Amino acid sequence: MCLALLLLLPNLLAALGSYTRKRQLGRIDNHDPRQQVLQLDSRGQRLYAAQQNAWEALLLFSGSVLLAHLAGLDLASLKNASIVFIASRLLHPLAYVYGWASLRSALMLVAWLCCIYIVACGFLALPA
Repeated sequence: MCLALLLLLPNLLAALGSYTRKRQLGRIDNHDPRQQVLQLDSRGQRLYAAQQNAWEALLLFSGSVLLAHLAGLDLASLKNASIVFIASRLLHPLAYVYGWASLRSALMLVAWLCCIYIVACGFLALPA
């Protein structure tokens, strides 16, 4: 369930961002949405940034798990690191949108450390 939410998170944030643009600016500009984001208040801009960051983090996590899988690692051994990654990434947009910069950075660091751990386990599983 949490993994499914993590996979849907960027799209959920995009939908929320569209709602925010419509509410704040009266319309959604599909011809130049990135320019329209610049017209949003700071919370709306942070929401957009959280969406972009969610895509980036999803790619990092996917690549880390793929590397571990290709190295032949039993992915069940990565359960705890994956749970911590997912929890930190689900909390990350809240910290981003509300401007809690220190918490946001801490959550990002936790997520990165989980990915580094997964990649390191993958490299250690490679035959010598």
